[in-house]
Amino acid sequence: MRKNILLLILFFICINAFSQSHNLDSIYSCLDYEIIHANKYVAKKKAVINILKKQLEKASDNTLKYAVCYQLYEEYKPFENKMAMYYLERCRHIAEASNNRNNVNECLARLSLCCSNTGLYDEAEKFLLQINVDELNKSGLAVYYHAQYILNNQLAYYTSVESMKQIYNDKSKEFENKLLACLPVHNNLRYQVLELKLISEGKMHQSMKLSTEWLHHVRKGSHEYAMMALFRYLEYKAVRDTANMMYWIAESALADVRNGVMDQGSMWEIANQLEGSGDIERSYHYITFTSDCANIYDSRQRRWQISPLLARIAKKYKTESEHKNNQLLMVALFSALLAFMFLVSVFYVNSQRKRLALTGRKLKYSNAQLHEINSKLSELNRQLASSIAKLGESNRVKEEYIGRFMGLCSLYVDKIEDFRRMVNKRVKNRQFEELFKETRSTSLKEKELDELYTNFDDAFLHLFPTFVEEFNALLIPKERIMLTDDGHMPVSLRIFALIRVGIEDSSKIAEFLHYSVNTIYNYKARVKNSAISDREDFEKRIKKLGAQNND
Repeated sequence: MRKNILLLILFFICINAFSQSHNLDSIYSCLDYEIIHANKYVAKKKAVINILKKQLEKASDNTLKYAVCYQLYEEYKPFENKMAMYYLERCRHIAEASNNRNNVNECLARLSLCCSNTGLYDEAEKFLLQINVDELNKSGLAVYYHAQYILNNQLAYYTSVESMKQIYNDKSKEFENKLLACLPVHNNLRYQVLELKLISEGKMHQSMKLSTEWLHHVRKGSHEYAMMALFRYLEYKAVRDTANMMYWIAESALADVRNGVMDQGSMWEIANQLEGSGDIERSYHYITFTSDCANIYDSRQRRWQISPLLARIAKKYKTESEHKNNQLLMVALFSALLAFMFLVSVFYVNSQRKRLALTGRKLKYSNAQLHEINSKLSELNRQLASSIAKLGESNRVKEEYIGRFMGLCSLYVDKIEDFRRMVNKRVKNRQFEELFKETRSTSLKEKELDELYTNFDDAFLHLFPTFVEEFNALLIPKERIMLTDDGHMPVSLRIFALIRVGIEDSSKIAEFLHYSVNTIYNYKARVKNSAISDREDFEKRIKKLGAQNND
């Protein structure tokens, strides 16, 4: 009887483990799909923002202006921190013009939150020092206490001075209690604060119970749902339930992607966990996406978190790719050895055939079979040689672009450091107007894009030196495209250069070149119309250009 019970328990454990594994595979696949199509959610977010901006232009009274600016702040808050702070500042100025002291002070508290969440702790503290607490109502006090709680909590976590850590922890605890006293029972912020408190105190049973209550008060797929899922991940992580913790962090990341969130904390965490479990390819895919989002969100703190993980995963990804290439090379060598042994066998059979000429019909049949096998072997060798050539080209392209990618990363780190020093100097000298003018200009972005395209052109023309000549050979003479005077490719030529290196999706090309998808289609159509032969297989021929130079 006892043996049967144990077998039954083991059966249910296996079924549960299989179910959890299946759910993880399913949600990972879903997350991979949504990352590929993340642009449509970003476009949806931008569409809402554009509608609000039009409403702001038409707003006549300060009350409506304040409401629309605040809505823009809410939309930008998880999307682009700099713009969120910009519209908070506008809210603050409108409130000052209307002499609404509660709103003025509440805006200062929210500005402090924006700074704390991106690692700007000095600025966060200065905003808080400007607040007159006596002018705040209950909801305004909640925002103020939240800002103080977050700032002191962050300072306690990051400081290396033990005596200051205790001071920050005490202040964080003080404002935590005040904040909880101001919040309604089913408020999302209250759930977050209580969850963090219970997890830090190791009260996992109470935390799980509160998390389940929170789950029933959020809409699945919303940004609040993503926050709730993140805390459930922390709970399961604390009790080392790997399957459930990975499920909930994936749920959180999935909700963030679908809501167009650029502050991808959950995606960073799932990449970190997958890297630790050995899933390097998926981890590299996720951390790269997180890094791109962090650049849009513009959070110094998030970039500090991502950079070391990105470098570590990229190194492992490169090592794993090299290992796979080595395995392919070994397979190719083994196949060549088999082919050689087979040829030796054929030679032996032929020598025997000369000795056994009297066997007649049997020998003729054997020769026919050998001829057929030789034909298949020749075809196999031809395919093998083609695969090895393509592999060599792929390795050269990877090595060239990885080298340039690492160089660009180092260059951008130096540039970010120079920019940080300049901003620090401006802030220190209180040159806010000059700083605003410098950061408002898009010339820096245009310069960096020009440098990116220059690097791409140089790398591509180095890898495929005859590409331009062979490309123009496909076009009628009067429509041929030449390099610019400084040796770079015009846009139309660069589009087909991207296709040559494997980037065929027009939306990806448009994203890289900062054009609309329709513009890319128009460029491609214009060039194809100038083709000498059938334009339907024009792109297939483009993919083969320069191949003989890389064999």
